[in-house]
Formats: sequence, C-alpha cells, structure tokens
Amino acid sequence: MTEPSKLSHSILPAHQTVAGGIAARAREAATGGPRYLDGLNPEQREAVETLEGPVLVLAGAGTGKTRVLTTRIAHILSQGRARPNEILSVTFTNKAAREMKLRLGQMLGQAVEGMPWLGTFHSIGGRILRFHAEMAQLKSNFTVLDVDDQVRLLKQLLQAEDIDDKRWPARMLAGLIDGWKNRGLGPSQVPPGEAAVFANGKGGKLYASYQERLKILNAADFGDLLLENIRIFREHPDVLRQYQNRFRFILVDEYQDTNVAQYLWLRLLSQAPSSFASPRLRGEADARSAAGEGDAPRTELVEAPPHPDPLPASGEREKAAPKNICCVGDDDQSIYGWRGAEVDNILRFEHDFPGAKVIRLERNYRSTGHILAAASYLIAHNEGRLGKTLRTEDVDGEKVTVTGAWDSEEEARAIGEEIEELQRAGEKLNEIAILVRASYQMRELEDRFVTLGLPYRVIGGPRFYERAEIRDALAYLRVINSPADDLAFERIVNVPKRGLGD
Repeated sequence: MTEPSKLSHSILPAHQTVAGGIAARAREAATGGPRYLDGLNPEQREAVETLEGPVLVLAGAGTGKTRVLTTRIAHILSQGRARPNEILSVTFTNKAAREMKLRLGQMLGQAVEGMPWLGTFHSIGGRILRFHAEMAQLKSNFTVLDVDDQVRLLKQLLQAEDIDDKRWPARMLAGLIDGWKNRGLGPSQVPPGEAAVFANGKGGKLYASYQERLKILNAADFGDLLLENIRIFREHPDVLRQYQNRFRFILVDEYQDTNVAQYLWLRLLSQAPSSFASPRLRGEADARSAAGEGDAPRTELVEAPPHPDPLPASGEREKAAPKNICCVGDDDQSIYGWRGAEVDNILRFEHDFPGAKVIRLERNYRSTGHILAAASYLIAHNEGRLGKTLRTEDVDGEKVTVTGAWDSEEEARAIGEEIEELQRAGEKLNEIAILVRASYQMRELEDRFVTLGLPYRVIGGPRFYERAEIRDALAYLRVINSPADDLAFERIVNVPKRGLGD
C-alpha cells in the first residue's frame, strides 16, 4: 500500500482535456478499474467513490485527506459525472489550492486548466463579486484593501467624528468590523450591544460609514468578498439559482475551520435550486458568536476576468437533485477560533444535511505509535467532538518527552542545550525543527541561538504582499490606474522621502 501523498499513475495522457467517455470506461473495465484508485485504503476508497448526496469525511492528521480530495475530483471527471467547470472545490489556503491543482495536473494532464472554481473561499468569492459588482455598487475592477489601508481609512472616519484614536484605536475598530463580517453581519445586523462597545455606542454608525466610503472608493476589504456574495444571493435569488445549477459537485477542505460567513455562503450554494426561494436559510444561525481577526488580506489591482463559462439559464437543470457536497475536516484540529472559525459547523453537518454519510479516515501515515498515543490521550478530554481512533502501521518510535520551564528565557536555554547535545551526537542541524504557536515566541530562541553560534533559518515571516515595499509598489499602480484613489496616494505621497509633511 502506497503512501497517500505519492501519485504513481496518471488517469489521462497529458494532451487529453476531457475526462470520462465510453472508451475510457472500457479500458478501466478491462484492467479491473481505474488505476488512480490503486493504493487507496478501504476508507479512502469509500470516500472517493461515494458521490451521491452529502458526505462528511472525518480525516485525522496524516490520513491522506488531500489525496482523497484530489482523487475524488478525478473520479467525478473520469466517470463523466461533471465537467471541470461544474465542480466547486474550496480550500482554506492558497498553498492548499496550489497543491491540489498540482496533483490534479499530474493525474489529469491539462484537464485541471478547465477548473476555474478550484481555490480559496475568498478567491472564488472575489471572482463571483467581480462578475456581479454592480449589484454591490462597485465597478468590476474594484480594489481589495489590505489591513494598512483599512486602518488608514478608519482613522479618517474617527477624525471626522472627533473620536480620540488613542482611546479608541482604528485597528481595534478594524478587528470588530472583521469579526462582524466573519459572522455574515452587515452594519444593520450587528446586535446593538456589540455596536455599543466601541466609542460609546458609535461602532455601528462607523461600520456603516466605512462601508459607504468603500463604495465611493470602488473598494472592498477581505471580509466583503464573501459578505457581498451572501447579500447578492439573498437579494437576487435568480443569481443564486444560476450558481446552484452550475455546481453539480461541491468539495470543501478543512471544514472545521470555516467561520459563519463561509458556512452561510456554502449553505446557500449547496441547496437544491428548488429550495432557494426564501432569502433566509431555514435554521440559519445569525446569533452564533464568533468574534476574532481575519486573515490578513492583500491589496489587489485586478481587472474583472471574463466569466469562465456561460451561466446556465434560470430554467436549465431546474430539477437538479439535492446537492452532492463533500466536506473534509477534523473537529480535533480546529485551531482558528480566534479569527471566527466555528467548529460547530462540522459538528452539525448531519443536522444540516439529513441523510449525510460520515466516513472516518483513521489510518495515519505520518506519525509514530507513541506520538499518536500521546495525541489521542490528550484530545480525548475535548468536549463536543465526533470522535475517531487513529492507528498506524509505523514503529512506535521514541516516547514523547515533556519538559517544564519557568519562563521563555529558560525554555530557550534548555532548547539550545539540547540542540548542542544532538549536534555533538552527530545529528544534522537541518534535521532539527522547532515549532511555535506564534511568531513572537521565536525572539528568545533566536537570541539564544545567536549567543550559542548556532545557525538557523526562520520559516514564515511576513508574506510577500504584506511587505512594506510591495504594498508601496501596489499603491503606485493603484494611483496610476485610479488617480482618485486617496488612500493609495496618501501611502506613496512621501515614498521615497520627499520632505513632505516634515
């Protein structure tokens, strides 16, 4: 049995762009079935081949969920169940989307190029919003603001309202607004009690003013990419119906990390077209609380792309069966509650999709027996979990060691000493890794390594589009494209230093 991450066979020749067909199925019958299923364990194969109705795949760490998702898409195409542009496949990060496209490219050749709806929630939401921009009072070439631009705009609004930015920081208001958008709440939907927590009750008014200012600037922030989708779908049922008709299959990765807005967006799209009529979902949970900061957005300057394929007319496929939705996740790995993720989304899947099939992937290909045993013992104390029992055929390996320290400085000293011991024992430094929960925890470690003369490399740090010089370059391009973009002009008016305002 092969490791899930390794793909040893190709479904189609590199030049072939259409999956499925009588000839392909005849070849598969002659060889005992499609070769891309080779190496899947029984649970993985079940998850790949169960195409009808809602499916929840509970995939523990290291159980091969990425291979299951990509092979499931390959199976849908190979069996002729849908065209590439009729599959909505949503990932949680851009890296995951790139990896899935790469694997699909290895399996399907050029067919992956015909999958315009494979990407993150926000990249797909942004594509839809650009196509229907006028319904959001925007132009199709609207700009997506980054965090710095959001804060700068909010500072202007605070000054206009004569609100002390030191007592009521703009960044705090940005976090509140982002949290409301993560919950699918527009300015008029924010509970009065929550709006009152900022600037003596002015939070709601400032949120509304902020949204109005975004429209004037032909801009949106990261949260709008889904919030505006949800509003358009609710207010324009014909548009919602068109997308419901389009997507024959919906696949979602990391479902345990979805927030309320992402949940509502998926619920709208995953309803059968006949159930779209009400602008509100049955059992919708507007009151579910999930405050937190969202992903740091990047500034974009992108013309609206042509729609990847014509939307089906309202009357087409009107009698579509209940949506075939497959969500993959692990309630034990929900770690983004601080930015609005709701683990309840995965816990209530069977309630949201009656008759759903739950498939558990429990064979771990990544960890040793002792690591699995320690992790399983700890996670068993969690409340409100669906439960699974991970197993491995790997060796037990070394036992997990827990070492206590008084503070971060002592912790860094102990780690440094252990690395020196490993180095003296002949271990290579590039085979030693240190994982931290947050980047600020690296400071003491880096200081210690410098003192000891240990070479090291930090993985992570600021993303490309978060670097100041990249933001400055993008701001110049925005001013060139739209001279009325005051926020972009304000950013670059004194970059490089020209002595203005000194």
